[in-house]
Amino acid sequence: MSLDFSWLADPVYQTWLLRGIGTTVAVCVCAIALMFVIGIIGAALIYFRVPVLETLTTVVVELLRNTPPLVQLFVLYFTLSELGLSVRNLATGQQIPVFSGFTCMVLSLALYNGSIAVEIVRSGLHAVPDATVDAARSLGYSRLRIFWHIQLPMAMRLSTTQMTNNIVSLIKTSSQAAFVAVADVMYYATQITLENFRNLEVMLTVWVCYLVLASFASTVAGRIGRAVRIPGYGV
Repeated sequence: MSLDFSWLADPVYQTWLLRGIGTTVAVCVCAIALMFVIGIIGAALIYFRVPVLETLTTVVVELLRNTPPLVQLFVLYFTLSELGLSVRNLATGQQIPVFSGFTCMVLSLALYNGSIAVEIVRSGLHAVPDATVDAARSLGYSRLRIFWHIQLPMAMRLSTTQMTNNIVSLIKTSSQAAFVAVADVMYYATQITLENFRNLEVMLTVWVCYLVLASFASTVAGRIGRAVRIPGYGV
């Protein structure tokens, strides 16, 4: 058996792969941004023991962390429309889901990895020395200002390694987008294999694409982590 990558010279396949990579990057960037928002807000609600919201956040985090992201994606994409969350297409008169496949994929990744980010940020908050918080309190800082200006920045710096792993996991999980007809790199790879039947070569190409994306994200996050590292704290 010999490998044949001559199909990569086809301009059509090149365009498909580039479009797919662009869509994958867009999904990941949006999901990562939303993941950080969910992680910070969720961690703050639990850390400050906000009545009712603390319990609700804890339950939601455990629910999302302990269920497969693919199941969550299918619930968002298929179940919500069946529950009535749909709109009428004025051109065709048909009912269509409120959320597109792209939106459902972003929400699925952000919710799943965001629930993990909640625990990462919360552990970082608990790692901030009590003496630092007491010193800020003695200077007259309010509880909110201590959290926003001191605890949260230190917590994010102390948890860069765990957050990097979470981001890499998000990038790898984004390959599920093809299941809801999102034209990512995996979707176009499937279309290519249906035309040229070079399954091994196409999958190896996709493997390299995800390897490059994950390695790039890991390298950038690692450099950021080293740049903001607090001497004497963390690994």
